[in-house]
Amino acid sequence: MVALGEWVRTHRRWLAFGFSIALTVVTLYFVFRKMDQHAFAHLFWMQDRRLLIGAAAFILLQINLGGERWRTILSAMTRGHTPSVISVQAVFYSSIFFKCLPLGTIGGDVARVWLARKFALSVRQLLLSVLIDRMLVVAAFIVLALVGLPSIAQPLATTIWLGCAAALVAGVAVFLLLQPMTRMLERWSKVRPVYFLRRAAEELRSATQRVSLLVSLWALLSAICGSLAAYCIARSFEIDVGLIAIIGVMSTVTIVSNLPISLAGWGVREFSVVALLGLLGIEREAAVLLSVEFGLIGTLMSLPGGAIWLAIRRNGATATSVVQSESVP
Repeated sequence: MVALGEWVRTHRRWLAFGFSIALTVVTLYFVFRKMDQHAFAHLFWMQDRRLLIGAAAFILLQINLGGERWRTILSAMTRGHTPSVISVQAVFYSSIFFKCLPLGTIGGDVARVWLARKFALSVRQLLLSVLIDRMLVVAAFIVLALVGLPSIAQPLATTIWLGCAAALVAGVAVFLLLQPMTRMLERWSKVRPVYFLRRAAEELRSATQRVSLLVSLWALLSAICGSLAAYCIARSFEIDVGLIAIIGVMSTVTIVSNLPISLAGWGVREFSVVALLGLLGIEREAAVLLSVEFGLIGTLMSLPGGAIWLAIRRNGATATSVVQSESVP
């Protein structure tokens, strides 16, 4: 048993990766196994391609708004020299490319911190900025889910709505309790783990208080852009579903698919879209096509981020120094 435990600890990363692959394969199998391939092909060939261009534009806007959201957070934390718009957008776009790889959201966040290491912030501050950004994104999707899910008159939608409401209340409660918690732990501050926990909690509370409401607006707008992209895809093959319902569905789906349990959300996203749109009477084929095209368009829109990353790597610098080198006559 000791040897087995040691082997598991040594190979836990590969085990987690294997679990992600298995979950992706299993969920995709259950999604596709009962699908009418002829109906799927008919929907694909008869859809309005112009609306797919609109979906791509909304996803591109979502990425740009995400970069501006993160730049606003960094500006609130630096209180001095702020990284330029171009440099922050370059790093953020590159992280979107890594987010679409098998490592998913975690890989994108790690890449963002690594590429931004030459900004005028410490690694701890960069990690904190990404954490705040991730918290705001999740909160925005939860708020939109709370707005959109009531339009689906089904018990499952009601259950999900209650879960989102509980998660939002719990998040707000944890934030409000950060200061009392740090005071309670003060007597054990000489213990190293407690010391780092108190310091992290204090920095998180202080940094979050400095972040303006503008950041929350960027988070909401970027989240809405994702739902608008999905709505464009739905209308391209004339799915009869309202915008508010799509906002509720896609916000819930995005929360689930961003969990680090599958390969870049594939499989989990398709299963969730089929289940939730099925509550509205949408056929499996239409729901699967919407989800697959949403994922593929998002992946295609992330490819410029890969080119930006290659340019940064080729110059042997971060986005900041690349921009600076281009501005020198």
